[in-house]
This record gives sequence, C-alpha cells and structure tokens, in this order.
Amino acid sequence: MTGWLSGLRERAEAARRAGNDALWRVRQRRRGLDHLLRAYARYQDVHGDRLAAAVTYFGFLSFFPLLALAFSVVGYLAEFDPSVRAYLDAAVRDALPGLADQLPIQDVADARVGAGIIGLVGLVVAGLGWIAALSEALHTVWLREADGGPLARLVNAPVVVVLGVAMLGSVALSGVVTSAARTVAGAVGLSGSPVTVAAVWVLGLAASVAVDTVIFLVLFWRLSGAPPRWPALWRGALIAGTGFEALKLLATLLIGGTLSNPVYASFAVLVGLLVWINIVMRFTLYAAAWTATALDVPPPYLGTLPVAGNVPEPRRDREQGGAVAGTD
Repeated sequence: MTGWLSGLRERAEAARRAGNDALWRVRQRRRGLDHLLRAYARYQDVHGDRLAAAVTYFGFLSFFPLLALAFSVVGYLAEFDPSVRAYLDAAVRDALPGLADQLPIQDVADARVGAGIIGLVGLVVAGLGWIAALSEALHTVWLREADGGPLARLVNAPVVVVLGVAMLGSVALSGVVTSAARTVAGAVGLSGSPVTVAAVWVLGLAASVAVDTVIFLVLFWRLSGAPPRWPALWRGALIAGTGFEALKLLATLLIGGTLSNPVYASFAVLVGLLVWINIVMRFTLYAAAWTATALDVPPPYLGTLPVAGNVPEPRRDREQGGAVAGTD
C-alpha cells in the first residue's frame, strides 16, 4: 500500500514538473502571454482586490464632495461661458454610464453657493484621502514604499485638478472631432449615411481613448513612486485608456443587475456607483501591474530544477528568449 502511494506521488510530481516545463516553453515563445501571467501574478501577490476595495471606499466618499466643488467652480465660470456647464454635465454622464441620470446631480449643481464650502471641506477630508489611497495602491503594485504623510497628500493634490480638467477636455475634444467629421461628411454629400455615422462614432471614441491615455499616464507617472520608464508607461496607459472606454461601453451589462436588484431598493443607485468605482479601480490596478511588470527579461523558469553538476549556462541572447536557471 505504501509503495503504491509512493508511486502515485512520484507520478503526480512528474506530471507537475512536465506541466511546468511545458508552460515555461510556451512562455518563452509567447512573450505577450508571459507578460499577462506576470501581471496577474503581481496583482495577486500585492492583493490587488483588497487594494482596489480600499481605493473604492475613499473614492466613494470623495465622489459627491468633489462633484459639488466641480459644479461650484463651473457654475461661476458658466456666467462667462455657458458651454462649460454643458461640458461638465456630459463629462459626468460619460464617466458614470447608466448612473448619472439616477444620481441627485442636479440638486448638487443647484446648490452652487453652498457647494463651494461643502466641496472644499470634502476635498480636504475625502478627496485627498482618495488620492492618497490610490497612490499607496500604485506604490504597492510597483513594489515601492508609500509616503502617507500630510505633505505627500498635498503634493498629489494637483492630480485631482488634472483629472477634472482632463474629463472636461475629453468631452470638448470628442465634441470638436465629431463636429468636424460631420462637417466634412456634409461637404462631400455623405451626411447621415451609415458609414458616416460609424466613422463619426469611431473618431469620437478615438478622441476619448487619447484623453484617457493621458489620464492614466499621469496617474502611473505621478502616483506610482517609480522612476518613469516612458515606453512602458505609454503602452500601459494606452492599454488602460482603451480598456476603460471598453468598460464604459459594457457598463450597462456590468452594473445592470445591481441597479435592477430589488434587494437594494432605493439604495440601488448608490450600490451601483460603488460597484462601478470598484470595477474601475480593479481594472486600473491590473493595468498598473501590467505596466510595472513590462520588463525586457525572460520569463521565470518554472520547470524541473537541473541536477547539480549539470546546470546549463544562462543564454544572453534575448532574441532566442533565453532564461537563467537557478538552483536552491
């Protein structure tokens, strides 16, 4: 009986080693797959879901104070340019697909005088807490020690302003691009055709992706605490920006069940907002993990350990996808 169990364990161990060998060979050939696996491993190692939950908590608390402050500032600017208010309305609806119409946004916008004071206090208490939580999460993903002091929060405060301006800029740029496309289509007699409608939609989407890419670039650059590696940052930000737009297109499917769940009753909208923020934060941290692990190194060797005295020399040729094998 003991011999049978011992043989079974040996066969299981041999199968495990063979599987690791096969996976290692695949990762050598498919560097994109290897990168995804390393990013997933980093996300799991730093407990990405827990980090996203912490950032979600502060993001949810900061949402209405920041919104109140934004409407307060825009309310006064609208006296000089009424289109600014329309841009903010569109930016909120774009960032919260399926939720903006059900949130008390108009009530916040109408309380313009009080919103300035309430929003300013909320920005200090909650808004900076959200930036600090996001910064700490990104530091953790990049394996950096985060500075959680008050000075660090103040240094990162301009990021909130950049995000707000970028949201307005995204709507404005998308509007300019789609308007120009419609004008050109009308000039050549293609106004209203299916091809024109599709082309205008694609151009507007491309403009939004461009602005989102800049937003994620700023987040990864300013809040990660890591020395900037611009090629990797740009690629990671582009993937994050494209993925964020895809999430917005799928938002109805992602949070539709929450909004229609009778268990939440009148709290369904707030729960939906919480779920949406958490989805975005999880995606942001995974994109950060992908960016942080974008290193020009061979994949880690997961196969059978070499026998002592028969250790192969490490191959330096990156084009051949060599890996360094180590021994315990």
